[in-house]
Amino acid sequence: MLAEAAAHTAAILILAMALVMLAAPVGYRLRLWSALAALTKVTALGFITGGLAAVLALIALAAGGWRVGPGTTAMLLAIVLAGVAAVTLPLRVKRIARSLPFNDVSTDTATAPAFEALLPLRRAELPDAAAAYDGAKLAALQQACYPDLAALHLPVARLEAFAQALEAAKKMGWRIVAEDRTRGRIEAYDSTRWYGFIDDIVIRLMAEGAGTRLDMRSASRVGISDLGKNAARIRRYRAMLERKPR
Repeated sequence: MLAEAAAHTAAILILAMALVMLAAPVGYRLRLWSALAALTKVTALGFITGGLAAVLALIALAAGGWRVGPGTTAMLLAIVLAGVAAVTLPLRVKRIARSLPFNDVSTDTATAPAFEALLPLRRAELPDAAAAYDGAKLAALQQACYPDLAALHLPVARLEAFAQALEAAKKMGWRIVAEDRTRGRIEAYDSTRWYGFIDDIVIRLMAEGAGTRLDMRSASRVGISDLGKNAARIRRYRAMLERKPR
């Protein structure tokens, strides 16, 4: 029976899609393939499998699979929805990536904080990674995409501001790589939950009158677009410091 065969195949394919989508980040974390392969080849295979599952589920429904019972109908409809999501998700991601074609964000685009302790780690994954922030290229893009990002002014002396900044960084769950109280610098990194892609962070504190100016830079080690993750991280960190009682 066509409906039954299509339904069984659709169920197998949607399970295969789930396994492939799980394999993509696991394989990257185990260094079985590169970040580019995880995001394109492996994940794309999952999306294609999901799309095929949706087509077969529709065929099963059209061939009368819905007559088998409410459970089968619900399963086929769930497969259709999952398959449609698998097809539309990469299109949405691609649209966001085109609107945010960069992955290095700083609250100071003129003299962005530089990576020092993290630089060897960045160059291990990005051999051509530069120490300097490409302000000529990124300043205009960032102003257009994130006009709200700017330095944070704390109404406390620099040493106290440093202690608050370090405490907030630890609460964010970042891995602290370097902390220099004398120079007013903190370097750390964070990783995404699903793929484990690493974003590097540097915080710079400078005395400004009776208070302290805090600048922050967050940059991804992989990819061309960060899909807004670095800007979101800076906003969350600023919000944590701004909520802290003085």
